[in-house]
Amino acid sequence: MSPLDGADNAAVAAAEVENGPRRRFLARVFWFGLGLVTAGIAAPILTYLIRPLFGGPQSRVWIRIGKVDDLPLNVPQRLAAARRVVEGWETVDSQVTAWVARLPDKIYVFDPHCTHLGCAYRWDQQSKEFVCPCHSGVFSLTGKVISGPPPRPLDVYAHEVRDGFLYVDPVPIKQVV
Repeated sequence: MSPLDGADNAAVAAAEVENGPRRRFLARVFWFGLGLVTAGIAAPILTYLIRPLFGGPQSRVWIRIGKVDDLPLNVPQRLAAARRVVEGWETVDSQVTAWVARLPDKIYVFDPHCTHLGCAYRWDQQSKEFVCPCHSGVFSLTGKVISGPPPRPLDVYAHEVRDGFLYVDPVPIKQVV
């Protein structure tokens, strides 16, 4: 080992002592920047995955289905409206259909499925009754069973009238005889 090697080692050691704080500073800046980028990428992903777990069930979703003044008296109308449901990570666009019967003193909003086997029924204007073609179920204008195998009256939807429009919560409510 030559005396020059000792001098070179001393110079290198002095340079490292002088550059030590700079290296630590640059290392910290690098790791801080990497942490920011990682957090920027991870935060939206975690929010997407965790938010539906804490969102809870949706409260009633009222859908505007029509204008009350456009409904004729004592003649049921089949009305439909679009609806968007967000459940967890899934968004579903669908259509809500209801039979609406406006009487002088009350409005009935019926689920469009027969209470026997869930078939779609129709309004027969001649007999002034709802008729299910599957098994000859017959219902009155107010949804009560007139004849056939249906075990109970037509299911109804909760509804409200606001500013002249009919709003429906499309979750069937079973009526008891």
